[in-house]
Amino acid sequence: MERGSPRPGSVESLKTSPELQLIYETAPVGLAFLSIDCRYLMINQHLTEICGISIADHIGRSVRETVPQVADQVERLVQQIVRSGEPVTGIEINGQRADGSNVDRVWITYWHPLKDRNGGVAGINVAAEEVTDRKRADADRASMEARLRRLNETLAERVEAQAQERDRLWRLSQDLLIVSDSEGKIRNVNPAWTAILGWTAGDLVGKTGEWLIHPDDRERSREELVGLQAGKPSPYFENRIQCKDGSYRWLSWRAMSDRSSVYAIARDISNLKQTQEQLYTLRSELAHVSRQTTIGAMTASIAHEIRQPLTSIAASANAGLRWLNRADPDLAEVQAALNLVIKNTHRIDEVITSIRTMFGRKSGNRRSADIRLLVGEALALTQGELESHQIVLRNNIIDGLPAVSVDRVQLQQVLVNLIMNAVEAMSPVNGRDRQLTIGAGADGQQVTITVADTGSGIDPKELERIFEPFFTTKSEGMGLGLAICRSIIDAHGGRLWASPHTPFGTVFHMTLLSAETDRNR
Repeated sequence: MERGSPRPGSVESLKTSPELQLIYETAPVGLAFLSIDCRYLMINQHLTEICGISIADHIGRSVRETVPQVADQVERLVQQIVRSGEPVTGIEINGQRADGSNVDRVWITYWHPLKDRNGGVAGINVAAEEVTDRKRADADRASMEARLRRLNETLAERVEAQAQERDRLWRLSQDLLIVSDSEGKIRNVNPAWTAILGWTAGDLVGKTGEWLIHPDDRERSREELVGLQAGKPSPYFENRIQCKDGSYRWLSWRAMSDRSSVYAIARDISNLKQTQEQLYTLRSELAHVSRQTTIGAMTASIAHEIRQPLTSIAASANAGLRWLNRADPDLAEVQAALNLVIKNTHRIDEVITSIRTMFGRKSGNRRSADIRLLVGEALALTQGELESHQIVLRNNIIDGLPAVSVDRVQLQQVLVNLIMNAVEAMSPVNGRDRQLTIGAGADGQQVTITVADTGSGIDPKELERIFEPFFTTKSEGMGLGLAICRSIIDAHGGRLWASPHTPFGTVFHMTLLSAETDRNR
């Protein structure tokens, strides 16, 4: 290690770590690193939302200088961690902007020590997760549960005056209220069922409600009822309930069991679900426009780089022809013209090589990595898409696989691309499970990773063409994703190919050299 360079594992080396910088830039939570004298050494944009001060105005300054109103509390926490060497978690704070504009926002903070080689505390890692919406949702759900408990007390114990109040709540509530027995047979529903779904009490009382539930949601709903019958509190869950006109609406439920009755309250969240789908569509369209803009700029750049040597080739060739067509051909001039043609041909080859390098560069930042961790990171990045498309994940990667030598960011890019392709392939699927299966195995010298979906599959004639630049099977695809993925895997000394998945879908296979094999090459 050169004199003056940061020692691996030191605070300075962490500050210059590209992996840590990437985490700070992309993490969905607030992150900061404090010295033991409470000065900010690192901070990301999410955490600055608490106090409204820029990243640059944090670095090197103390907590007391930036957010003096919480300085005493922070200094006590840091001193406690320095003394004990143990983390402190679950500290709740509100927004600290000077104008008070975010005082109603809430963050949960986690404080973990970074220890040096001697076991001493070198600094404090701070993570802050905003829980404002969760707190509000919890408050809403608590309010719903309180109303449900009051309703239960009214049905069993209240006097006539309280019964009248209960009846008013029952009739006026915009939430759907239902009382059933332990077997699921409906005893009563409030008028909101008529207003929102079209069903009257006469349509439902005396019947079980399972036939109202969307077929895809019945198993989950049945499990909730079984849990209630066993005395297990029901967490927040969602399902689709049929309207009298045959359509379905999304409802968000809370339920509780009391003796032989089940009391439940539901809120119509169909509009919220529709808004979420529209937001997803807008994000997809924005990403598509961004890709189009990028490919347009890239195409213009390639055309600009190649046009000049092509023009020169044409001019040189014409000049050579003119020298040959003279009565007394000047072979020296012809040779000079041909040399210019060769020179500009090499220039075009250099341009093409540089473009190939841009998409398939050999990374000098390879590290030994655990396949399970790499796949886990990619799944964490795509979890929201898997859930929103109701895709069942089967992660069959086992322990004990050899480590691989990879550029972590590039391989993560490949895995995320393959997973998102699988999500898009399964989005139109109805009538069968949407299932994503990820597996891995090893033969000693290399590790093979598979990503399988249950989508509509790819025409066998196109299984190799899908890796060609600008070839795509998608109506709005750019045809670059898989080409880039293959170039990355090729640069790692591996292979990437696809095959049909039985009975439905496609399997992508990826091989990587084990870290030991890569070192011995």
